[in-house]
Order: sequence, then structure tokens, then C-alpha cells
Amino acid sequence: MAEVRNKQVVLKDYVSGFPKESDMHIIEGTVILKLPEASSEVLLIKNLYLSCDPYMRILMTQGASSYIPGSPLTGYGVGRVLESGHPDYKKGDLVWGITKWEEYSLVSSDQTLFKIEHTDVPLSYYTGILGMPGMTAYVGFFELCSPKKGEKVFVSAASGAVGQLVGQFAKLAGCYVVGSAGSKEKVDLLKNKLGFDEAFNYKEESDLNAALKRCFPEGIDIYFENVGGKTLDAVLLNMRLHGRISVCGMISQYNLTQPEGVTNLANMIFKRIRMQGFMVSDSYNLYPKFLEFLLPHIREGKVVYVEDIAEGLENGPAALVGLYSGLNFGKQVLLVSQIMAQVRNKQVLLKNYVTGFPKESDMEIVEGSITLKVPEGSSDVVLLKNLYLSCDPYMRILMYKDTPLSLGFQYSPGSPLTAFGVSKVVESGDPKYKKDDLVWGVTKWEEYSLVPSAKILFKTGMPGMTAYGGFFELGCPKKGEKVFVSAASGAVGQLVGQFAKLTGCYVVGSAGSQEKVDILKNKLGFDEAFNYKEESNLDAALKRYFPEGIDIYFENVGGKTLDAVLLNMRSHGRIPVCGMISQYNLSQPEGVTNLANLIYKEIKMQGFIVSQFYPLYPKFLEFILPHIREGKIAYVEDIVEGLEGGPAALVSLFSGQNLGKKIVAIAPE
Repeated sequence: MAEVRNKQVVLKDYVSGFPKESDMHIIEGTVILKLPEASSEVLLIKNLYLSCDPYMRILMTQGASSYIPGSPLTGYGVGRVLESGHPDYKKGDLVWGITKWEEYSLVSSDQTLFKIEHTDVPLSYYTGILGMPGMTAYVGFFELCSPKKGEKVFVSAASGAVGQLVGQFAKLAGCYVVGSAGSKEKVDLLKNKLGFDEAFNYKEESDLNAALKRCFPEGIDIYFENVGGKTLDAVLLNMRLHGRISVCGMISQYNLTQPEGVTNLANMIFKRIRMQGFMVSDSYNLYPKFLEFLLPHIREGKVVYVEDIAEGLENGPAALVGLYSGLNFGKQVLLVSQIMAQVRNKQVLLKNYVTGFPKESDMEIVEGSITLKVPEGSSDVVLLKNLYLSCDPYMRILMYKDTPLSLGFQYSPGSPLTAFGVSKVVESGDPKYKKDDLVWGVTKWEEYSLVPSAKILFKTGMPGMTAYGGFFELGCPKKGEKVFVSAASGAVGQLVGQFAKLTGCYVVGSAGSQEKVDILKNKLGFDEAFNYKEESNLDAALKRYFPEGIDIYFENVGGKTLDAVLLNMRSHGRIPVCGMISQYNLSQPEGVTNLANLIYKEIKMQGFIVSQFYPLYPKFLEFILPHIREGKIAYVEDIVEGLEGGPAALVSLFSGQNLGKKIVAIAPE
């Protein structure tokens, strides 16, 4: 193998006092990308992320376990195995554990090292929430402090890598939680994003004892100690009987040549306080249990994590030093390599073109992989993490071999379905979109998608725009008019009915079950509704509800329903044609025999595709958002969780099993 550059961050000399960037320097060595001969316990790793952690300051002071001047710093990181001399690891494996501050490292497999099995979360998380800091928070809080519901918890350095998790774990356990941090921005983060009950800026408190009495008038049950010194002294005065103090760190003391004395330790005796220090490495046997606890909470959005990522080894010294003056905002991470690891990408594929009624077996779930990076030079492509996917009737048309060309695209056997969805931007080649933007538009039925930015419609839904454009732009409603909506409990129909009521119209809807009829009348505000399956004569049913005829019919169904409606339309009536779901699964569509009514009743019947109305999206939002916020418009959703439930969810749409808008939740946020 050829020699390649190996940039390193090296400690110049042992440090006393506050560390400076100049205590470290960047050097460029070389490394041969091959294991030494007979290296049975060694791995060659390409480092991707490195973790900046407070304990690293201790290792800069001369002592038995300290760093060696002239050698690279050592710490936790995430890497990819390039070559392995150990049978438990193979080329391409992702790992986290102890490595060196350099681009490539030779690492002994008997060091702390874990194979990364779950790649549906950011890799950087394994330097923090799913790595050493996460385990530190878990062990220190749950194993040492044994929290009980209703207890009062205080966390110092609460916005840091460990503290932010302790606070969230405490909330999950039903505790009252207060955190301290060193800026207003961090205090706001604790209260508004991380869910702490209260937080304060310790730099603005001249009397920490008084501050704690204000936040904990009844005292503190659990203190998670990250700071030491004056904070610990004040906490001891405010601990309750049988309180527990988990001692994780004392960052305020690491840069002092003479540590501050703690004077209130006598409180431990008469309050029977248990104060226990710990090293997370003693509890790594609990890592599987930890993952089992935390991963579901991350995926469900119940636990969040804030990272502060610096790019490039050359910025490592500044990132590490900034940790000790509180410049970091969340977990400080160093991105070493832009090479992103491949992650799992579950997909729903169409097996073959469909005739007749679609079946779940017409689709299949496959697990591919994707590199979480936009290809070089792709200025109009965005990488998305899909959160929600929309099940829509038109998708059945795209399963035909001969899809109408006017739709612009069709499904291809062996490829993922394409549809509307809600997504988060992972990386963007288009300057209009940035990382973590939320967008909706056309995406694929998979966990991650590379999508041309032209298909991303708006930062922030198709059914809402369909109802708005079809009803207001084509239906041109007037107060007092009579409106009929078919498939009225579906994604579009339920909105059309409510828009009609807001306009002052009389509205009747049809649906396929008594439960759906009840929703239309009791939740969505329709004046009347009926179950079309219980009506042997649709013409008679419509005459019963519209003795004077129909002014506007919002067409979602087609076939016999449309034929009956045409007999009951009033002069100059309007029919926006949104869909004809009753016809999509028929090899030969039903004939509509009453179209002559269009002539002598001068009916305007107009088909449309929602994309023609997208320029109206700002006007649509201006109209609908206030109504949603005021509770004047409701929306019924039928949510299925997981891509594996996608085929069944989509197929059920065509037999009317959905109750409201059918959605597949992939990664809810």
C-alpha cells in the first residue's frame, strides 16, 4: 500500500494552568495503509470524528497516566476500519472508542472499542449521546442515583455533553430538573429545547446558595456534579436528607494550580448524603442495556442532542481549549474526515407493473445503503432524511405500465415508489436549502433520498393545496351554495368540506362506513353525510340531501357517483375533478352516461393537477394557518409507523380502510 499523509495534533509539553492552543501543534507525518506483519490484535482505522472532553485536561498534567509530549493526543472517536488483524472486525466496519488525534490510527483491539451496529442516527452521536458521554450520563444518573418520580434534580454544566442528557433522563424519570450554564443562550437551550423545568446562568448569580434556595425551596434530592468548587459547596447546603451526589467531573478545578477547598462537607454526615465518584469505563458492560433504553427515545424524538462541530484537525486545539472557557454550545465534536460512512437505507420497491387491485405483494421491502453526502459538483441536489410519507390515490395510476404522459413520471419496477413526503435536509448542494431545514415535496419511499432541489417544493402539503386550489380557484364558491364532496373523510375531502363551511355553504359528504360518517358530522362540521355503501340508489340519495340540486361537486370518486351527481347538478354548477379512485383498479373503467347534462345545465367540469396551483402556496398558508391555530379547521390522520408498514397502508387506501389522511411515519420528529 502507498504511504499517505497523516496529520496529527501533538502535545508540545506538559501543561500547568489554563491550556492554550499553543500547547499543541499540528504536524504532518505519513502512514502506510497496511497492518504491520503478524498484527493479530491491531486495527488500522480512518478517524472520522474526535471527541473533545473535559478529562483530557487532566491528561495534559504530568502524571502516571498522562499524555506524552511529542505524541498525538488520545481520546474517544469514531472511525472506519481500513484493515483488521482481529476476527471480530472487518474492513468497512464502523467503530467508536479510544483512538488518537490524527487522520489514521493503529489501534489495539483490546482497548475500549465498540462496533457501531445502528447507523440510522448521525455517526457523530457515537462521540456523545451514544458514546462515552451518553454512558456517563446513564450510569451516573440511573445506576448511582436511583432516581424516583417526583424527586428534585440539579445538574451543573447542564448544556454540556453529559449534562444535557442527565436533564432529559431525569424528565423521563418524572423528576423536577434545574440546570446551570454559563450564558443566556445556554439557559434558553436548557428550557426551550431540552425540557429542563428551570435553568440559570451561574455567572449572573452573586450568591449560589441563594440561587439554589430559590430554585429548590424544599432542597435537592440528586445533584449531578460536573463542576466542583464553589458550586459543590453551595449544593451541599441545599441537599435533602438521604440525597445522592454523582460525581462525574469538576471542570472548574482542572486548570487551577491549587484546587479550591470545599468547606461544607460536614453536611454529608448529618444529611446522610451519598457522594460517589465513578469512571464510566467500569460500566461498559451495560452498553447493550443503555442502547436498548436510549435508541427508541432518540428515534421518537423524546431525547434530543445538541452538538457543536468544528471541522478539520487543524481546528482541534481551539475546539478543545474552548471547552474550558465554555465557548462550546453543546457537545464539542471535531470532524476529521469529510468521507461519510454508508448507512442503511430501507426502501419500498415496486416489483412489477400492476393490473387490477394492488396487493401488498406487488411491493417489497429491501435494505440498501447510502453515503450521507451530496455527490461532488451537485449544485441542484439535496440529501433528505424522510420523516413522513404520504399515501395518495394517484399512486395507483403510476403503477400501470402505460401511465398517462401528462403526469410527468411513472414508477419503474425494481425502483422505490415516489410520492409526496416531509423530510429533513441532511446536506444540500443548493444554497436555498441548508442542513436541518424541514421541507415537503416529492421524495422516494425510503429512509434517505437524493432529490433534485427543483422537486422540493417548500420549506416548512399536497392534499391541503389540492383542496384549496380545486375548491376556491375552480369551484368559485358563494355563500349559501350547496356543496357535495365524495370520499369526504379522506385527505382532501375533509378539507374541502371545512373550506365550504367557512365560506357559508351547505355541505354534504359521502364516505364508506358509519364511523367515517360520524367523523364528518361530529368532528369536521359537515351538515349531513351518508354511507354510500348503504344506498342502493345514489340518485335518490342525492335528491334526498339536495332537493334543490347541487351547486358544487368536488369529485374524488368517479364512476356511478359522478353519473348520479350529473343528474342532480344545478344550472351553472361547477365540478372540480380531483380524482376518480373508484376507477383506478379497474382494467376497464366504468362508462359515465349522463355527461349530456353538462350541455343543457351549462356545467363547468374541470380536471386539475395540484402543481398548477403551487404559486398560490403563500396565499394558501396565509388563509389556512390562522384557522388551524384557532381550531376552526381540524384534520384527521391515520398514521402507520415504519416503512415496512407502507405497502399495507397504501393498499388499504383503495379499499377504504383508512380513517382520514393515510401517512407512513418513518422517523417522526
